[in-house]
This record gives sequence, C-alpha cells and structure tokens, in this order.
Amino acid sequence: MPKKTFKNLKESKQKLIKDAFLREFAIHTFDKASISIVVKKLNIAKGSIYQYFNDKLDLFIYLIQECSSVKSKYLEPVKRSDYPDFWSFFRDLYEKGYLFDKENPLESHFLHNLGQNLNSPSVTELYQKMLQQTVSGFEEMVKYEVKQKLFRDDIPIQTMGFTLYKLGMSIQEQLEFSGSITPKQSINNNTPVYKERKEILLQTVDQYIQLYKPAFEKQTTL
Repeated sequence: MPKKTFKNLKESKQKLIKDAFLREFAIHTFDKASISIVVKKLNIAKGSIYQYFNDKLDLFIYLIQECSSVKSKYLEPVKRSDYPDFWSFFRDLYEKGYLFDKENPLESHFLHNLGQNLNSPSVTELYQKMLQQTVSGFEEMVKYEVKQKLFRDDIPIQTMGFTLYKLGMSIQEQLEFSGSITPKQSINNNTPVYKERKEILLQTVDQYIQLYKPAFEKQTTL
C-alpha cells in the first residue's frame, strides 16, 4: 500500500504518477516494466518512488486495487437476483464492463494486460493468490445456480467454476486473436480497449453463451 508520503501529495500529482505507471504496466509485463523509464518521463527522482511505495510489487498491488475499485463501481450494481437467469446476468456484466472501458480506458488497459503481468516469474505467488480468489468467485456463482436447481449438479462445483473463469478469458483472447481489438495499438492511441467494438464484443459473448448454456443448465425431464 502507498506510504503516507504518497497520500500527502496533491491529488493531481498522485494521479500523474498513477497514470504513468498504469500505462507502463499495461504495455509491459511486471518484470519488464521499468520504474527508471517512468520517473524519467515524469522528471522526478527514482528514489522518490521508494518514498511513496516499499518496492515495485507494492506499487503494482496498489494499481491493481485502484483499478479493481473503479471497475467494481460498474459491476457491483449488477445483481443476479434482478435477472431471470444466469446468462442474462452474465451478458449484462459485459455491458457494464464495456462502459467501464469507455470511461476509464487506462484502468481498463491495465486490467486487460494483468494476466500477462501476473505470469511474470517475480509475481508467481501473487498470481496464484489472485487466481484462487477469482475462481472462487465463479464457484460461488455456480453454487447459487445449483441451489436454485438451474445448473446441473452432477459436475463438481470446482470444475464448473473454473470453466466459467476460462470462458471469460476465451472471449477476451478470441477478440484479440481475431484482431477485433488491438490493445497495444489502442493504448498508444489513448483509446479504450473496446472502442467502437461493443457490437462485436456482445456478439461474441452471445455466441459463447449459446455454446456453454446447454452444458451448464440442468436438463428438465418430462
């Protein structure tokens, strides 16, 4: 977490530092991201960063928390109880995610590249911890659906939860693989990850729902 010296800075300077490192980590992996390059661009002493944060990892975790907090403001109002089924709820999460990306492109780019960042050898422990937390969240979703007798109960919760996690990853990876989104180019252009790609994003989400829905839902017998 940031030290008191960072919190005592003017908000404008905090934002300047935060945005500069968000961009650096959005472009590079954790191990390749350079504090030296960023402080040179900011025209501040490298030592000052260590007056604000304990180390590079401390700074990185702070950025994760900041971006996650911003995104949660878009996603938390989306309540499963407001939807007739899981898949309409799942789709609307992407609707709100698109709005988050549109209004917070730098934070969105950072989170988009987070998976690659966490694959860096230096943050293996953090990666495992965050992966477990993420998959556990999907497992809780599955438990709810099983309890409502909407999802099948003959497959382990852990398997279905991990599959939902990979479903989300696959949507992102396919869009990048197909060239529908080009994060490296869009961050250089200071534009959102999914700029003007809402239709193709939701179309892809719908296709995955069509594919996965029969595998998850409990089959009714006549």
